[in-house]
Amino acid sequence: MILAREQINRYLRHIIMPEISGPGQKKLLEAAVFVCGESIEAAAPAIYYLAAAGIGRINCRLETATGFDRLAADIRDLNSDVALALADGADSQFRIFLGSPAFIVRQRATIAQDFLPAVIALHKGWQGGIQVCKELAAAETLLAALAAGQQPAGTGASRLLPNRVFSRCLSGALGVMEIVKLILAIGETTASLLCFDLLSMEFRKSSGQDLDQLAAELGAVKPEDCRETRLEHGKVLIVGTGGLGSPAAYALAAAGVGTIGLVDYDVVEISNLNRQILHAASRIGMPKVESAAVFLKQLNPQLTVNVYNTSLTKANVYDILAGYDVVIVAVDNFPARFLLNDACFFAGKPMIDAGVLRFAGSSMTVVTPAGPCYRCTLPAIPSAGSVPSCSETGVLGALPGIMGFIQSAEAAKLLSGQGQLLRGRVVYLDGLFSRFLTLRLHKADNCALCGPKPTIHELQEYEFVCADAAEQTAP
Repeated sequence: MILAREQINRYLRHIIMPEISGPGQKKLLEAAVFVCGESIEAAAPAIYYLAAAGIGRINCRLETATGFDRLAADIRDLNSDVALALADGADSQFRIFLGSPAFIVRQRATIAQDFLPAVIALHKGWQGGIQVCKELAAAETLLAALAAGQQPAGTGASRLLPNRVFSRCLSGALGVMEIVKLILAIGETTASLLCFDLLSMEFRKSSGQDLDQLAAELGAVKPEDCRETRLEHGKVLIVGTGGLGSPAAYALAAAGVGTIGLVDYDVVEISNLNRQILHAASRIGMPKVESAAVFLKQLNPQLTVNVYNTSLTKANVYDILAGYDVVIVAVDNFPARFLLNDACFFAGKPMIDAGVLRFAGSSMTVVTPAGPCYRCTLPAIPSAGSVPSCSETGVLGALPGIMGFIQSAEAAKLLSGQGQLLRGRVVYLDGLFSRFLTLRLHKADNCALCGPKPTIHELQEYEFVCADAAEQTAP
């Protein structure tokens, strides 16, 4: 198989990575993955990222398949290299199971039949987990722990789990990252259960001995899972509609946020489509904000989408920020980050930042004056060319999805007043080895913006440089 010029352009951010390169992308295009999902909603985030990555055949079995035709049309428009079908997956080399712990337990027979390496991706309320099972014994151990940890039907004050949008999106993107590594035999897959709690933004990997405890926590219905998260009056501004902005907007729209503002001056290009799931081949050349609005309104017709087809500048930033409750930073360069950090500080707006590069990602939430601002961790804008961009080093397509979904969860918590924010914390992901690390951040006594003796009292002059696509690693 020889990659055509259009395919080289489409998968360029993969091809320039030595771990993937052209031969690796061919393996992805020749691969077949079986997706077993509890519903379209549970499986869709993973399917979008599998298709964007160029997985050649995606065979699906869905417990509830309502909406599959629309999803299939989206996938054809996202990537015509991919064949998506409702099928038993007999010709697949890998499997991914997506759903609640109870659903996963019900798939015991399917998992065991003609066993293939499988990714188990769980979600429940704000929580979720993922494990790669290369042998049947590992899958059976996990299933037994999940079954033992299930509460009887009806247990708990409510069965309402409104926050699962964010956990199912994150578990789906994590699952795709693991599938890609399995296909390419790169890095390390998570052979033990990796659990996450988006409400506290904590990540834990099972040592083996605590598997039963972690499984029981995933099976339990907690009061915080049942608390209704009403987002219909929330207004979120997303600056950048590329690799990070796409998943953030997707999850917030699916969760029922009332208003999303989109800021971007760029147009859709074919090289965007291996990771920017809001866009499509039929909309190449269209302004990204307009392309994204088409997708989001289809996903949630009640959503109000405001589009700003412009670059963010010192002159317009306050006008654009006005009226929004939360700002998600999904930009492609440091000057834009500093502009938003400073403007949000002066306007009193919370800001959620993230960045990715190759297999790495990071995210932090800036809420001043209570917590550190961006300048507390990076006092000055790095000189042009001192930090590589994704156009130079590439990025694994699912990585922006993971970090963007984390940003969306932080936005939902800010809007609803729930949970522990990443205020004064930064979460790092080493995707090649499936490791999360959370570090504490502190306000800098000498910070020129938010310190006790500030020297910055108004917006500065920010020298902007052109970068590729909303994906540059934050400190």
